[in-house]
Amino acid sequence: MLSYIRMRGHAASLACVILLGACQTTSPDGGTSYNDPLSADEELLRTQSDGFVTDNVAGGAFTYGMAGCLLSGTLSIISHSDTRNAGTACLTGMLLGGIAGGVDGYMKAKEAQQKADKIAIAKAMADDVRTENEKLSEMVSTSRRIVETDRKRLQDLARKVDAKVLTLDQARAEAEVIRKNSEQIESILQTAREKRDGYQEARTRVSGSDTAELDAEIARLNVEINELEKQLDSVNTTLRVTGLG
Repeated sequence: MLSYIRMRGHAASLACVILLGACQTTSPDGGTSYNDPLSADEELLRTQSDGFVTDNVAGGAFTYGMAGCLLSGTLSIISHSDTRNAGTACLTGMLLGGIAGGVDGYMKAKEAQQKADKIAIAKAMADDVRTENEKLSEMVSTSRRIVETDRKRLQDLARKVDAKVLTLDQARAEAEVIRKNSEQIESILQTAREKRDGYQEARTRVSGSDTAELDAEIARLNVEINELEKQLDSVNTTLRVTGLG
């Protein structure tokens, strides 16, 4: 049964990645100067953003789907006293679990992994949040460098407009990549907020156990989110003040 689940799980995970990749679209940056090519940090931010958002969608669906597979497959074995229908039940449970998702699915997955031991569940959840914090911390560092560069770019463009070197429309065209940088940061933020909200709700399900480590990681996640929000607000304010937004 477990080997069957692993095999189907890998296939489902691969299918999710392929499907998600097929849904992604790209559009070339127009213009010159600031628009093309992207800097190393801008390329890194886009890679981090795409991976962070995709992992959130595919990883969540896969986790919840596997929980559904385990539950449905086990019930099938119990009800039929053999494993003949376990495969079909597993795939059905995986589909339903992937669709359901949410905090309930996350908690069921953690309970299955930790055999409903609340202390172990809280520890496992803290490990999950710590992993997200590590990813987000890297993106905060990348975003900070980009924001500092983008603010200087915007100030330079504003000076060129004042000096009649560029028209406002030309400056706005050159600021397109800066606006796209902000969109990437906003995408990361939205995903991070959703994860944070999910962890906070899941945290309420393990009350009465030792959640100090989990609480500390959620607090750290909030700090990372707040830092990203400040960075985004900074560049968006500069875009607005210079009229290049």
